[in-house]
Amino acid sequence: MRTYLFIACLLLAACTDGEKSATFDGNFHHIDFRPFLEKPVEQKELTEWGEQISYLPLKLPDSITVKNVQRIILTDDKLLVVHDDKLSLFDTAGNYLHAIGRKGEREGEYQRMFGVVLRNDTLYVADGNYDFTLYTWGGKYAGKKYHPHIRHLKDYFGVPHSDIWLGHVTNFVGNKETRLAFFRDTMVLKAIPYLKKYEPASSNVVYGMGAEMKAFDGLVPAFKELFNDTIYQADAQLNLLPYAVIYLGDHKFTREIMFAHTAEQLMKNGFDFFTGGEVALLPAGEKDSVIYLRNLNPKDLSVYSYDKTTGKASIEQIRYPQNEFHFAKDATFVSRFISTDGRYLIDCEQTENDGNHVVVLVER
Repeated sequence: MRTYLFIACLLLAACTDGEKSATFDGNFHHIDFRPFLEKPVEQKELTEWGEQISYLPLKLPDSITVKNVQRIILTDDKLLVVHDDKLSLFDTAGNYLHAIGRKGEREGEYQRMFGVVLRNDTLYVADGNYDFTLYTWGGKYAGKKYHPHIRHLKDYFGVPHSDIWLGHVTNFVGNKETRLAFFRDTMVLKAIPYLKKYEPASSNVVYGMGAEMKAFDGLVPAFKELFNDTIYQADAQLNLLPYAVIYLGDHKFTREIMFAHTAEQLMKNGFDFFTGGEVALLPAGEKDSVIYLRNLNPKDLSVYSYDKTTGKASIEQIRYPQNEFHFAKDATFVSRFISTDGRYLIDCEQTENDGNHVVVLVER
């Protein structure tokens, strides 16, 4: 029997369509984090780093418990919290409004929640059964949308100004043939292969990182794969366009590292892939010409950023000031998400006294 090992990360794929468009002029950005990885991380106070800071405690009815926040989508007047296979809608003061859909096998329900995508004001729940379950913000079921029968097609990017999707295939066992697929409904329009096969150290383990691709939040249409140094956009002809290339040097977390362990090593108490300070970056997105990313290494709670205007990269640890919610002493702000209008960087923290969740919004 195979053992399934997944490292949970607090990300589910999301994108918005809006007025975003992809452009390419033959140039791309070079983001070099290597000089910052060889020295102590610069520390700053959040009040110094951000201009406006808002704390939104989530006010929940007694019937709902939030354990793991996987995704936050903030629009002008709605705050959607994806958690524990649930979609909970709040107003922008943190007041609970209602649930959107629910887990189940009846019509209008989703079986599993592998991803939540916002597109054209419709929420698409990817439930792992080769389809999306669609909902309105009011919680109304809006039907099903089927996609190609490609196993482990999990993370999604909406091609701007079209009804075409790009899906990423998670390479759990090292021998997947399809890496990315452009599709419309159930038809694959273009497939991009994996160019390399991997030999896991143990045939009894299926490896996964939770999310291996994430689309940008906010107003810029781009995406990054976990094991790829390149951030891409896609044009109307379904070409991948390099938007930026990231340099991590010897600190880069690779798929070879993930596949290099035996089942006995992986099952040991306290096992950690990130023993050598490896860096595995997925993006939050872009805000005001600054690209924000975060490291999936749980020991690294830093903000990775690149200012396109100045061409400067940085790695910073952003400490919370004392506040009425009493976050953990070592809590730091990490830009995990960006609002759909590109205005706010978003994180979520728990209070030490009662474990309630507080959404933190930062303007810069």
